[in-house]
Amino acid sequence: MTAFRSMGCEVVVPSGLSAGAVRRLFDDRDRRFSRFIESSELNRVNDSPQGVTVVSEELASMLSLALDAARATDGLVSPTVGGAVLAAGYDRDFPLIPPDGDQVEPAAVPALNSIKLDGRILLRTRPVTLDLNGVVKGRTVDDALALLGDGWVSAGGDLATAQPIVVGLPGGDTVLVDRGGLATSSVSKRSWLRGGERQHHLIDPATGAPARTRWSDVTVAAPTCLEADIAAKAALLLGDEGPSWLDRRGLAGRFVDQDGCVVGNQSWTSAVPAQAAA
Repeated sequence: MTAFRSMGCEVVVPSGLSAGAVRRLFDDRDRRFSRFIESSELNRVNDSPQGVTVVSEELASMLSLALDAARATDGLVSPTVGGAVLAAGYDRDFPLIPPDGDQVEPAAVPALNSIKLDGRILLRTRPVTLDLNGVVKGRTVDDALALLGDGWVSAGGDLATAQPIVVGLPGGDTVLVDRGGLATSSVSKRSWLRGGERQHHLIDPATGAPARTRWSDVTVAAPTCLEADIAAKAALLLGDEGPSWLDRRGLAGRFVDQDGCVVGNQSWTSAVPAQAAA
């Protein structure tokens, strides 16, 4: 295997494939879309959070995916949460975040209709700080697999594969993924305190605060890593309704609650042998 770090996580591809091209793709996307690289295009766009902005074709394409994701999840996974993420204290690369600090107040999440995208023309009718974390990594994993043409790509545990592969799951289980995407959304690894209260990066748009959910980790299988990542975030944010929400969409999901208990939705238990899902 060949591994490197990009987008704040470890990216792994099988040995012998075009790891150099994959690394360039991840690094190029990171330089353009990272909130933690001062010169990124995303930061330049967010420096003027209201009015008309001409963006690159690459940013317009990723923002279009983010808007599609928001519509598909009834606004749960939204690119308008950037200000709320900052307010919660996620204002620098994760290893640099102080473990605790002053108490914070949630920031209101602008409605999705505050954004209009027409080609490369972005209009924000009120101040909106964009966060494209909901789509950038998943899409890049899928694009990296397309570059390889075979094998698999893993980034921070999110996966796209063209061949059967055994994947580790939260809590120590494994699952065989035949092909397609697998993604885990988690509040267990990237969290911190502010005023003694736990914070994380998954914002509930209704409150502007980090979501209070029974789930610690949600893993979803889907045709692509992007679809799996969006669905995992939405299912985690939905709490008790997450398993049935995935079932209605024909997506298999594995849920780990705050006590470490594992629950598979109907689609997961139908597709995964009991010894691998429990």
